[in-house]
Amino acid sequence: MFSVPARQAAMAPRLGIFLIWAGACIFLQLDHVDGDLQTTGADHSTTVNPDQQLIMTKHSATVTPENKCVFPFNYRGYRYYDCTRTDSFYRWCSLTGTYSGSWKYCAATDYAKCVFPFVYRGQTYDRCTTDGSLFRISWCSVTPNYDHHGAWKYC
Repeated sequence: MFSVPARQAAMAPRLGIFLIWAGACIFLQLDHVDGDLQTTGADHSTTVNPDQQLIMTKHSATVTPENKCVFPFNYRGYRYYDCTRTDSFYRWCSLTGTYSGSWKYCAATDYAKCVFPFVYRGQTYDRCTTDGSLFRISWCSVTPNYDHHGAWKYC
């Protein structure tokens, strides 16, 4: 049997608490996994019962150049004009106009782009504007008609 110096013995409880804390942090970062949900291949085809929520895991995503986000896309009764975190910890987009199981995580080049010209309050804009911005920050519409869709982003 060996003896542990007093200083090391005092560190053991602190190390144990740290490991518990670190484990909790790692646990909190884990993605939810639904045993009924199945993903296959790099195209992210997903078998989902329409009543189930889409559950995505970071490790199941592989981005390939031919997979382009489609905006707007419909998912669970809502129309999305940009990448979303709905039912996911990470921003994603559909690869079809109506979500059918094909999706990918958004890269910097995937987010919705400004559409010019666009209509805001009946006026046509050919560039970003601060009109209507509470803090005078430039913005643009991501559809041709902001008045109709209300979809926008900062420039």
